[in-house]
Amino acid sequence: MIEESKENEIRSRMEHTANAAAISKKIIGRIYDLCSIPKISETVLFQLNKKRDELYTEITALSHDLGHTPFGHAGEAVVNEFMQSIDDKEMIMKIIEKRREVFGNEYEEEQGHTDYFKGKLSFEHNEQSAIEFAKIIERNIEEFDQIDTKKIIQGILSHSITRVSVVPDDLMAQIVRQTDKIEYRNYDYNEVMEYVKFNEGEEDLIQYQSMSVQERIEKIIEDIANEAVEEGRINDNNRALEMCKKLRKKYENVIYFIEEDGKRDLLTGDNRERQQMIYKKLLEYYYQHPEKIPTKTMVYNNPLNSKKERQRVISFDKTQNPSDTLGENVVGYVNTFTNKKCFDTYIRLVKERILKGQGYGIEPITREEIEERKKLQLQERIAKRKAEDVYKGREAHTDQEYVNMIQRKNQTFYQNDLTEEGRRTIEENRIKHQKENEEDELLWWMVKKADTERVQKFTKDLIESTPERIEMKKKDEELEL
Repeated sequence: MIEESKENEIRSRMEHTANAAAISKKIIGRIYDLCSIPKISETVLFQLNKKRDELYTEITALSHDLGHTPFGHAGEAVVNEFMQSIDDKEMIMKIIEKRREVFGNEYEEEQGHTDYFKGKLSFEHNEQSAIEFAKIIERNIEEFDQIDTKKIIQGILSHSITRVSVVPDDLMAQIVRQTDKIEYRNYDYNEVMEYVKFNEGEEDLIQYQSMSVQERIEKIIEDIANEAVEEGRINDNNRALEMCKKLRKKYENVIYFIEEDGKRDLLTGDNRERQQMIYKKLLEYYYQHPEKIPTKTMVYNNPLNSKKERQRVISFDKTQNPSDTLGENVVGYVNTFTNKKCFDTYIRLVKERILKGQGYGIEPITREEIEERKKLQLQERIAKRKAEDVYKGREAHTDQEYVNMIQRKNQTFYQNDLTEEGRRTIEENRIKHQKENEEDELLWWMVKKADTERVQKFTKDLIESTPERIEMKKKDEELEL
């Protein structure tokens, strides 16, 4: 549980998005300031172009995370697994056809999703964000009539460096691609600053870190705008974010800290494996029970016939979209959940399983499932290290050698780079996670107990209903009389 005093310190996705949009707008505005010539900058056309580009950049930034999942990238990995588990060829082709309509043929061909694609689907939050933005356009066609929505969709898609490796040619897309990183690398990492200590030879990082978040961002805005004007574009390996990237390498050990058994997020406090299992169970539940995805209808009483209490529909918002496949409806619905709603829904559905038996609700998380998720975490980290070595022309190692490297790196980090506060937090979160996992085991005990009681009751009722038992009961009643 989050302590009440710390609850307000947890940043929301909305806060990240609003900050990213504000930074993006400032960068494009600063670029125009640097390019302005007194006589030209005062013209109506110059001002209109500036406002247009600020608007496009702001819309792209505000929309770039529309499709993100609960639990951040941990949830994203689970939805990817869920989409890859779908083997309905007809459903796959329908989804790909819709993707082509939103993303365009060129993007889909780059991703390997062509007419002859017979493989598995995938999920990436940048693509889902573009899909959600396309839905907004569909519902508000007139408002977007004068806006180049394809330009914005391409900007949303290309904000993810891991998914889209080639830097787009559009300057506004380049800005949002960098702004996403500028925002979280300054605000998120600022939250874990107390866990990291800087060592000899890191004076430049100490000086950079001593600046406030706002001071750092203002400097980056100025530097990146100047670089954009000089180079005519903003590349991924830009000078403006050099210190920001260097600091990231220092902090990523905190964000991605992995224990020897594959456990991670002990410093950030998230019980990643449990979160992923909860999300996985919710996706599977609604896929098996699509009738549980709600339909929302807003109504109001007709004022002319209020005595008769006649109702007139003024808004009809179906969470299930009839034109979407089952897979799309499930992902579209469960992605609207907050972290808290995921936890609450999990507990509610487990209670339903306890009260009603098999075939109802969902099964609680087991220790074996948690251990399996840990192995997956470790395998992901090993695969990433191996891919980096191959890409950079270094010798690849065996899985065990990579495990040994990760363990040595973590041990060095734990001893040399973690503050006492960091070590204390790791131990506190380890205990917290253990308690959460024990609560799941208790739920399993309750399930087994309830199932046993149901079997015993059924057996007793069955015995009571046999002819011999009925005859015996009659004789007992006669004797009592």
